[in-house]
Amino acid sequence: MTSGDQARELQRIIDGQLVTTLFQPIVDCQRRIVVGYEVLTRGPSDSPLHAAPALFQAGEQCGQVEALERVCLHQAGRTCLRNGMNQPVFVNVSPGLLLPENLSEQRLEDLLTAHGIRPTEVVIELSERYPVVDADALKTSLLSLKKRGFQIAIDDLGSGYSGLKLWHEIQPDYVKVDRHFISDIHKDLVKKEFVRSVVNLCERLGCKLIAEGVETEAELSLLRSMGINLIQGFLVGRPNPFPAAVLDAIGPAFERPRHERVINAGLLSQPIEPLSPNNTLGDAWRRLQTEPSIFALPVVDTGRPVGLLHKWRVMEVFSSTYGRALNEKKSVTTLMAHDALVVGRDESLEAVSQSLLEDDLYYLKQHFVVTENDLYLGLGSTRTLLKMMTRQRVDRARHANPLSQLPGNVMIQQESEWRLQHARPFSCVYFDINHFKPFNDVLGYSLGDELILSLAQHLTDAFCAPTDWVGHIGGDDFVVFSCSQHVVEICREVQARFEAEARSRYPANIRDARKVTAVDRDGALKEFPLISLSAGIVHVDNESELSISGLASISTEAKGKAKLKADRLHVTRLNQSGISENLAFANKLAGSA
Repeated sequence: MTSGDQARELQRIIDGQLVTTLFQPIVDCQRRIVVGYEVLTRGPSDSPLHAAPALFQAGEQCGQVEALERVCLHQAGRTCLRNGMNQPVFVNVSPGLLLPENLSEQRLEDLLTAHGIRPTEVVIELSERYPVVDADALKTSLLSLKKRGFQIAIDDLGSGYSGLKLWHEIQPDYVKVDRHFISDIHKDLVKKEFVRSVVNLCERLGCKLIAEGVETEAELSLLRSMGINLIQGFLVGRPNPFPAAVLDAIGPAFERPRHERVINAGLLSQPIEPLSPNNTLGDAWRRLQTEPSIFALPVVDTGRPVGLLHKWRVMEVFSSTYGRALNEKKSVTTLMAHDALVVGRDESLEAVSQSLLEDDLYYLKQHFVVTENDLYLGLGSTRTLLKMMTRQRVDRARHANPLSQLPGNVMIQQESEWRLQHARPFSCVYFDINHFKPFNDVLGYSLGDELILSLAQHLTDAFCAPTDWVGHIGGDDFVVFSCSQHVVEICREVQARFEAEARSRYPANIRDARKVTAVDRDGALKEFPLISLSAGIVHVDNESELSISGLASISTEAKGKAKLKADRLHVTRLNQSGISENLAFANKLAGSA
């Protein structure tokens, strides 16, 4: 297509408003709900400009980006109205369209809300792919739109121009990580660290993170292990002419057993009745006098926390000469702390503790505000946080393996019981290091301990999904529980990585000989193969009537069979028809014990 043909085709599309709106879902994996839809645009199906990249590239080349975007927004509004949309819509807008000389804020609001969509239901996505010509004017427009009720998202973070600078200046509600950093993230350390740094920034700056381009279960598992629950991609829904999502792709909600349930900030929250900016300092003083156990009062405006009024501050002012007379009719906002730490209900104790430590280098805040969906939930105290963290660590240490600090036998038994009681298929994997004793005897116990710690790290890195659990039975024996459909592939990957690392620890002469001479259990010198790793896998379906001891026995049997195989991996499948034979074997073992 020549440039002239392209310009004419683009003009035909703009004049005839010949664009189509598609919807792609944004899903909260934790709650298994759709939280919104991004509206995407396509050209006519019979046009060379059908695909979005071709369409918008033509708009750039012909200087028609703003005109094209107006048509796209108008069509998106009509399509949302036709489909009865009742969820937030994410719309892409280029920086140029937001500049006053191209479109005033009022005209942009009219364009976005012309079909009955309220500003609070619109998230404006500002792509990092486009250069920002006038950063100050753009910042002014975005802040004005936020005041009108629109939410702002930085799209394609990491793909181009000024995402981090904009992030700092406009404080977006959402940040969307470019799909480049999500694709095969479970295989790329650099991508992991980049996304992890973005997660930390989002937690500190109070904005939500959306991972774009999620296409595989492996990517989803890793993202969820990093605390990312908002995702968008083919795994949960391709762009469609109507709003739809594939929630089955993320599996059913998985609740941890009671002994492993995460204690979060919500459990620290005390539902203290807040003040409003309309309350006076006199109102606050009377509350503090009648409720002596309260040392801080949150100040909340239309459900959102705006500050914290500390008891000591009120007492300090009111105890001065004429202090009460001069100040009791003033608003509580005159003395409240505007820098109160605000944390989400689902934040872990560790995350809250880290926020407190990083918030102020010289002063440790004694209270923090807890929110749910950005609305006030209650007030937490640092004292309670520290007590609960100490108790949690003592409980963990009591039942943890002293070397690896992974859950030990008591917690393994509790996890086994919980898994067997819940009607959901899972896999139990028994890992055992082969020929570990000769390695220990020849190279020393210190290197032996390092090798065990190395295996613990490989297992926790590989089995990192919310449905995964890793325990340390003792010595060189580990157990893993997982609901992944790819558990065999993950086990083979762990075997390959661990064995490569283990063999690199031998001296060169032993590696070259591929064997080591050591004393066997009978006291005789013998040649042994180098270190390897066996994995006995037991697949348990939701119909298997199995006891804890039965599962332990069958897993031990599977591990024994794995040791005899060339690939050191054996799979046992338990189901309604085959369970009796395995239970008979388990009962036989139990009877001979």
